[in-house]
Amino acid sequence: MKNLLPPLPSGLALWPLLAALTAGAAVTPTEWQHRQGLKVTAPGLTRVTLPAAVFDAAQPGLADLRVLDPRGQELPCLLVRDLGDRELAFDQARPFRPESFTAQAGEEATQWLIKTGSTAGLAAIEFETAAPYFLTAAHVDVSADGHEWQSLGAAVPLFRQFGAEQLRLALDRRPAAFIRVTIADHRSRPVVFTGARLIPAPTRAAPPPLAPLGARITRRDEFANETVLTVALDGAHVPLASLTLAATDPLFMRRVTVAIREVQGAWAGERLVGSGTIYRVALDGAPPRAELELPLDFSPPTRELLVHIHNGDSPPLLLAGVSAQQHPVNLVFMAPAAGDYWLLSGNPQAGAPRYDLAAFAGDLRRADAAAVVPGELEAMPDYHPRESLAPAPLPEVPLAGAPLDTRDWPYRRPLRLEAAGVQELELDPEALARTRPDFADVRVMHDGNQIPYVLEEPALARSLTLTATPAPDARRPSVSIWRLSLPHAGLPLRRIVLTSTTPLFERQFRLHEKLADASGGTYDHVLATEEWRRTPEPGTAETKVFNLTERAGSDTLWLETDNGDNPAIALGAVQVVYPVVRLIFKVAETEGFTVAYGNKSASAPRYDLSLVAVKLLTASRHVARIDGAGQAAVRPVFAGLDTGYLFWAALALVVVVLLVIVAKLLPKPPA
Repeated sequence: MKNLLPPLPSGLALWPLLAALTAGAAVTPTEWQHRQGLKVTAPGLTRVTLPAAVFDAAQPGLADLRVLDPRGQELPCLLVRDLGDRELAFDQARPFRPESFTAQAGEEATQWLIKTGSTAGLAAIEFETAAPYFLTAAHVDVSADGHEWQSLGAAVPLFRQFGAEQLRLALDRRPAAFIRVTIADHRSRPVVFTGARLIPAPTRAAPPPLAPLGARITRRDEFANETVLTVALDGAHVPLASLTLAATDPLFMRRVTVAIREVQGAWAGERLVGSGTIYRVALDGAPPRAELELPLDFSPPTRELLVHIHNGDSPPLLLAGVSAQQHPVNLVFMAPAAGDYWLLSGNPQAGAPRYDLAAFAGDLRRADAAAVVPGELEAMPDYHPRESLAPAPLPEVPLAGAPLDTRDWPYRRPLRLEAAGVQELELDPEALARTRPDFADVRVMHDGNQIPYVLEEPALARSLTLTATPAPDARRPSVSIWRLSLPHAGLPLRRIVLTSTTPLFERQFRLHEKLADASGGTYDHVLATEEWRRTPEPGTAETKVFNLTERAGSDTLWLETDNGDNPAIALGAVQVVYPVVRLIFKVAETEGFTVAYGNKSASAPRYDLSLVAVKLLTASRHVARIDGAGQAAVRPVFAGLDTGYLFWAALALVVVVLLVIVAKLLPKPPA
């Protein structure tokens, strides 16, 4: 925007030009749900930094914010989002390639000499490499002529391990025609870097400091190879800038992703909104260097975030808490006099105002203004929205559905609910094993009526550890065979993870089950075949993952490999991974609920609840559980038997009875 005024040292200098713009307009305050007091001690330009409560109460774009003067008249106001560096045009912050990138190998270190081709300030240099697994330390020096060098401090870790990586070295906005990076090689094999990108330093002023945002961990769940934190923020729609995890472990590296719950059509899942790496590493005798902050740049639609910490084969982190920061957003207005002003929020029918004040946005952004802290958010007395324009209220979540006779459902188990409200019920392994692959036969029941639910299948998994029992075959002495016993037949497995301490081998593995055929015999049903190669070099995994695409039909799996003329390998514990499947529903009481499943001919339920699925999925949840986990499910006699066999057995019984009756009615032959 072209500035209409030269830079002004004070908001008071705007008085001659803005006096005509402060004439109040009439609004009906009772159409707003909330208000906050603003105590202005002197006339002039006034700045209000919006707290999280305002974002939570107002429309997502803050279009309904209004300022009232002491007479109750509307004052023109302007939202100022001063993001500093973050307002740079894309071309200004675009990374570029250096003029030259050469390496000089030494006995214990490799020096990379980079000629930048630029005399402007640089924010960072980011290395590129195809190496999948390394951990090293880098010392950075900068120079203007390539002869006199200035160090940027102690060694900085560079690594890529188990999905976590750190390949960027900060340059502190310094101009550097030459950059020298010394990478220690004595810890491992030299890392081959194929190139680098230079990140230019912003030319604008540094952004204002970020404002703290209240955040707390409300739930922690441990899944297969990852930890999921449910983080509650103080408000929704707040422009989130960063999230910091207070991990207390002395040394670690973790990849972290941040997601929000989302519903698209019939699919309920998560949407990724940010990712990064957190670490604490100590190298070459230097004190530990840590990076625990995840940079973010989005406004969550709800107060809830899902933080996934990908642990790989490492133990979960010890966390003391979490903290968040937001981008500051200010509301600026010209107060004609001292007094008690009001900030209104919470009117979904209000459109964005169009004030002439917007023409002075550039000058107001730089002008001095008196800071005012808004009071507590309070309900508007006599609140009453405009009925003629009020949208239809969102319907409440239905608590009961149609009645259902569950005699055709062979498995029915009670539920344990801790409190009324929105419930999250995760199906346990026994239930997963006996449901249909699409889970269309699952029903939640109460007093003979169905309880509508939304099926949620997040990208999460749980794991079970099994013991691989050797089962040698005397007819095939060179083949190693192991038996894996599952807790339930038909458990839907995503993958099977094998571990071995044998340092050097190459084998072809086959995973199969034995199923009965029509003639009464058995045959091998192959579930997966994989090659597993391991060498003593760093980075070669001690584990092997078998990805499964179909459900096993039995409770026993067989794993085998041909050793040829080599000794048998040592197979350790086996980990099986199965998906997390949840039912989300709402109840008004806690007693008398059951879950039914196992009806293979049932059709998928269709509930009106899908119309308000977003409201349900984004609400705070209570954890419901299936009672009697690990015990046999309640089922009627003959349940699970093939109905065809029952029919022919009953028919044979009738024929036998009739033959006996006929035999008794026939006359006996003479003696």
